[in-house]
Amino acid sequence: MLKSKFLITAVTPFIFLLCFPTPNRAAEIYVSPQGSATGTGSHDSPFAKLEQARDAARALRQQKPDEPVTVWIGGGDYVLSQRLALSELDSGSDKAPVIYRGVEGETARLINARLLSASDFHPVTDPATLARMPEAARGKIVALDFKAIGLQHNQPPPDLYNDSGGLPDLYINGKRQPLARYPDHDEMTMKSVLVNGDGHGTPGVFEYREEDYPSFETWAKDVDRGVWLKGYWRVVWENECLRVKTIDTTAHTVTFAKGVPSGIGNKYHRPQGDGKERYWLQNLLEAVSQPGEWCIDYVDQKIYLYPPSPLDQAQIFLGDSNEAAIELKNASNLVIRNLTIEFGLGDGISIEGGDHDLVAGCVVRNVDKYAVRVAGGDHHTVLSCDLYHLGAGGVWLSGGDETSNPRVPAGHQVLNNHIHHFAEIEKVYAPAVNCGFSGGGGGGHHTAVGMLVAHNLIHDTPHGGILYSCWDNVMEYNEVFRYCLVSNDLGAFYSYDRFDRMGNDTIRYNLVHSSANGDGIYFDEDHRDMHVYSNIVYLHTEEKSSRGTGMLYKIGLQIDPKYDADPASVQPLDCTNNVIVQCKTGYAFFVPAQPPSTIDNNVAISCDTPWQWTSIADGKTQKSNDPLTPGTNVAYTDNPGFVDIAHLDFHLKPDAQLLKDLPHFKPIPVDKIGLYVDEYRKVLPTNEEIDRFSTHTSTGGNSYKVEDRN
Repeated sequence: MLKSKFLITAVTPFIFLLCFPTPNRAAEIYVSPQGSATGTGSHDSPFAKLEQARDAARALRQQKPDEPVTVWIGGGDYVLSQRLALSELDSGSDKAPVIYRGVEGETARLINARLLSASDFHPVTDPATLARMPEAARGKIVALDFKAIGLQHNQPPPDLYNDSGGLPDLYINGKRQPLARYPDHDEMTMKSVLVNGDGHGTPGVFEYREEDYPSFETWAKDVDRGVWLKGYWRVVWENECLRVKTIDTTAHTVTFAKGVPSGIGNKYHRPQGDGKERYWLQNLLEAVSQPGEWCIDYVDQKIYLYPPSPLDQAQIFLGDSNEAAIELKNASNLVIRNLTIEFGLGDGISIEGGDHDLVAGCVVRNVDKYAVRVAGGDHHTVLSCDLYHLGAGGVWLSGGDETSNPRVPAGHQVLNNHIHHFAEIEKVYAPAVNCGFSGGGGGGHHTAVGMLVAHNLIHDTPHGGILYSCWDNVMEYNEVFRYCLVSNDLGAFYSYDRFDRMGNDTIRYNLVHSSANGDGIYFDEDHRDMHVYSNIVYLHTEEKSSRGTGMLYKIGLQIDPKYDADPASVQPLDCTNNVIVQCKTGYAFFVPAQPPSTIDNNVAISCDTPWQWTSIADGKTQKSNDPLTPGTNVAYTDNPGFVDIAHLDFHLKPDAQLLKDLPHFKPIPVDKIGLYVDEYRKVLPTNEEIDRFSTHTSTGGNSYKVEDRN
């Protein structure tokens, strides 16, 4: 068992950087849902609104700039009419921070949505509308009028989108309710593609299958209302929603209103596709068939809901704001602590510019974008937070200067966070932590220099774990599992960028497991001066697995003459002391002849193919059965001396065969991997709570054979 696995007995050095000096005294301001508009902000006469407390804190800082200020936020719900905006006027200093802090033992919820009541919903009596509903749902679906509540997001989504499309969001009793879809729990597949289309004005056209004739016969009557289909139209790392322009019920074809950039139909089986491209209908009244499902009808100007429980006993919120609940703009030395951020169509917390801000011990859930977005500034930290049920990812990082010499790090840190069940709306390229990766398939880039991503517990997502690019980033002591549950060709750690704008990144002391559909540590295309050591990758791949490479290092444009790259100047891979277990391929290396990479002291256990080598010289690649770099690496069919691989105990026994075969192998500090207890995180999740040892690795079955990336 891993009872002590994630406890740190000594405080690691970087934690000291987060500790503000303990003040001798501090001004205190109190706010409470039971407070008053005429309150004084004292303990006995608290403010009612966060804006009152903010303004009082500003005034105190102006009067006494060297005195710390703590805003104590009492337990209860704060339904925001607008974001809590903090600027440089709200800044503290390194010795006198300004702290917005939830009271210990209470839950202060900042709710970025509007509160609805059961009386806002009415029975549906119009015969034509009732006729559109599934028969079993008639009399159960209720309606909410746009105009009656002044809905802001009252226009149809665009013809093409890959996020929420600007749709409002509905939450009942703390849960995001599912947008209506058909089928409810599976997907349809195209029969054949007739026109691939493109992103230059030509929409795609496909033929649908016989079993779907009745559904499309019904939907054809709704085209003028707006029919959208969402799917993996070309590859499983692209997931777009497209408006239907026409449905021909005689030819059984669908024509979209807009083309996608690379067209529809499996990219490896053009032009007709392979008949496995998955898609579903969403947001149509005809598909509201299950309790909790809802849709928005832009012709009727109504929201239709099949209540999951009696509404007069429910707490109902409607997400209708794109703003972050808390915005820090050019603010410095601010602390956001022990708060719960819920709901909203944008990010949970946004930090732009400024320096040395800290978000600690917070919960951010049920937002449609990122839990925390850090854009620019320097030395901001997200520490010991729980981030889950997110429409996109956990933490987005950018900042630093990659063009200066030497490069200037931003120094942002993402530490000790539990990030899980994310990418629930943006199902691809929305990771737990994004550290310099912009775009989707084909890669992308934004400036993110000198970040630290450490000790995070990351699990349960349809695509990737941590995406990164740029320069000088360190990713260490993270545990990542049950990722790529739907889409493949990605890793727990993944990057795709040009060799001239990324490098000197370090991935060390991480534990990756339980992802038969994904890869472990995946360098796609161009990378230089990468340091990868003392990681454990245990994917549990099965015979049916389409992916499953523990360590995949590729080189693409580095060997393209048009980039004028001097091979001798392209720094190689430093890959040492890693352990890869039960993967289809243990290590796959594309390595240049000169300069040589360092690939040494690595271990493969129970892998179908332990080692795969490809040389690169004179602009050409050639596979080899022999190692192409100096070093001693070993492969085993059985456990070479770890205590209990099945339960992720990778301590080495004193008499381990591995230590005899590789006397220079350094035991991996497994006790330090993952979450630890600190003043913000006082209890760790149990193995049972997170189902850590489950070998269930896939829920989608959407993986295609990636024929150009084998």
